Amino acid sequence: MINLFPDQADLIDRIRGKMARHKSILMQSATGSGKTVMAAYMIQSAVAKGNRCVFVVPRNELLRQTAETFNAFGIDFGYFAAGYVANPFAKVTLASGPTLARRLDKAPAATVVLVDEVHYGAAQLETIIRHYQARGAWVVGLSATPWKMSGKGLGGWFDVMEQGPSLGKLIDDGRLSKYRLFAPSAPDLSGVKTTAGDYAKGQLSEVMENDRVLIGNAVGHYKKHAAGRLNVTFCTSLKHAEIVAEAFNAQGIPAAMVSGAMDQDERSRRIKAFARRELHVLTSVDLLTFGFDLASAAQVDVTIEAMSDMRPTKSLSLQLQKWGRVLRKKDYPALIFDHAGNSDQDRGHGLPDDPRDWTLEGRDKRSKEGAEPTQPVRQCPTCYHVHRPTPECPACGFVYPVQSRMIEEVDGELAEVTERQEKKQARMAQGRAQTLAELMALGNSRGRALHILRARQAKT
Repeated sequence: MINLFPDQADLIDRIRGKMARHKSILMQSATGSGKTVMAAYMIQSAVAKGNRCVFVVPRNELLRQTAETFNAFGIDFGYFAAGYVANPFAKVTLASGPTLARRLDKAPAATVVLVDEVHYGAAQLETIIRHYQARGAWVVGLSATPWKMSGKGLGGWFDVMEQGPSLGKLIDDGRLSKYRLFAPSAPDLSGVKTTAGDYAKGQLSEVMENDRVLIGNAVGHYKKHAAGRLNVTFCTSLKHAEIVAEAFNAQGIPAAMVSGAMDQDERSRRIKAFARRELHVLTSVDLLTFGFDLASAAQVDVTIEAMSDMRPTKSLSLQLQKWGRVLRKKDYPALIFDHAGNSDQDRGHGLPDDPRDWTLEGRDKRSKEGAEPTQPVRQCPTCYHVHRPTPECPACGFVYPVQSRMIEEVDGELAEVTERQEKKQARMAQGRAQTLAELMALGNSRGRALHILRARQAKT
């Protein structure tokens, strides 16, 4: 039997309730919350009632680790994937999305179809979901980030959505790791165009591959704050991943690149070396962003302790998938180094555990009134730690200057500043601030402080 956490059992109960009235249900649950385990539980229950099930994964790398989960829970299954022997008598089929989309004429029959990482692979999933919906099957989509990478919603496929606990709630409950986030540097992306809701990949890669100062900052901050920790670094291209790995190695930090295109044995060898701490850093592009489990690939336990983000993205879905890799449960805070500007409040996505208002309509169709609230943050001018407002930096102890709202003493009592005086005082203080650190100490975000400095330079 599969033992569930209370939040998992509650979410499954709500999904079952929706299945009484709807045939297509989207299940949103944060990265690390145990979606595959919940899916296995639902499959066990469905098979016990005589139903046939298909579980669809978007990439072949996920077949083996999903199979391990099914085997661990005693689920008898067959494959529908290139290179795997099919079992037409099994009531459960583990299917590769690309293979299933190409061979729908041979698709296994099913009463219940569960689609993992349903935000990914829109073209192939369209044909798969429509195929089973036309045959009256229940279709349950699983995703931590239920928008397509472009920000479009999944309402065209699903009737309703049920949501699990927020990432912040899972952190508070000890189901996921606490974290410390540092944002010491960010690239200049002013010349990079946007395509399909995200930065144009070729232009973005060119900027990131050639910004050796940024790469040096990534190595330097890892050495300063996380030396010896197991770190994954997200890059924009295979070339970029190789360059970054070489930069770490040049500074005496053992590192290697891994990708889905490389030989599986060589990839496994590198991951195992990472698990044994013979390598301290793995650089990658897409391999680690969609449910790929390092521990399963290496056949040994692997705990990612730190993350260096060198892949700017406008996609909230992609960013949350990246953060999710390092937030798996451990007894000490994960370290996140944002060298891409992805946590910036002005052009990024805020903090990992900021509240998210997921809808079937997606990001682009929500009104401004329904947009997510911006959570206030501070960035330490000394160590670049980004955190929610406190009198001092939780990472290094820097004490923020107090911006007094009282400016003059009259007859022994302090007189409160009027709103106009307060604004004037703030403008004067900003005018006196000459450095990035001084501007940030006044409460400006890093992006806002850089904008002020650049605007001044343009006038001179």
